[in-house]
Amino acid sequence: MKPQHLLQTLVPLALLFLSGDAALLRGEAQRPVAIAPNGHRFVLEIAATREQRAYGYMRRSRVDRGEGMLFVFPESDFHSFWMKNCLVPLDILWLGDDLSVVYLEHDVPPCVKDPCPGYPTMSKARYVLEIRAGMAKKSGLRAGERIHLEGIDLEKIEVEP
Repeated sequence: MKPQHLLQTLVPLALLFLSGDAALLRGEAQRPVAIAPNGHRFVLEIAATREQRAYGYMRRSRVDRGEGMLFVFPESDFHSFWMKNCLVPLDILWLGDDLSVVYLEHDVPPCVKDPCPGYPTMSKARYVLEIRAGMAKKSGLRAGERIHLEGIDLEKIEVEP
């Protein structure tokens, strides 16, 4: 490749990286993002089918600071969670229809032995966000706070009952 062609290729890539759009380079541009009150961003996986919701973060050896899983339910209800076969501690946040935190559990430990305890919510929720343990506090997420979503329209998600 000629030097001028190399420059024509590398300069736009460098500008893209420096502009803060490095997610485009990693292929994350199409993934939805949850934004916490302090601006921390969580790149989301969406769990909208029964199978996805049941499997969640099972058997994952790690959950990074910038990752989260958003569980989408067909309607608000008292959705209980457990940590069966989950290998890492998590913060679990139950969210209302308006994406405000209605209840949360901090630093929920993995279940190492049956029977696994359940973690019920004290309020009806439509969504549940699971993130790495400790990140709720670091991100300013507490009861009453609202998250903002980018790159996803929740009304267009096909949710399996």
